[in-house]
Amino acid sequence: MRMQVQEVVRGFQNMTYTIDGKEVQTKVIFIDVNLNEDAGGKGSRTRDMKCVTADTIKAIEHNSFPLLCTLDIEELATKNKSELFVRGITPIRNVGPSRQEPQPQPQKS
Repeated sequence: MRMQVQEVVRGFQNMTYTIDGKEVQTKVIFIDVNLNEDAGGKGSRTRDMKCVTADTIKAIEHNSFPLLCTLDIEELATKNKSELFVRGITPIRNVGPSRQEPQPQPQKS
């Protein structure tokens, strides 16, 4: 199954590190997901979605976030389970102020 959706991307993590001599890559984006109001929820939360390749993230890493994007999503299966993976990201526009770094407060004497 393959689909295209528009979602707000809050950020990403694209890292390679080594654990027990094995190279491990994290290729995830973080998107907004609405909470189910029928189950007592209200508003949204952030969910991670795996990307197929690091190049998927590199296409948007120069942008400021949050960012409304069109996501090309595909369901891929292993022998035990199936998961949704992001195959492509097309930025549309920024959707609000990017997160500001906290300013240091003056110290009181």
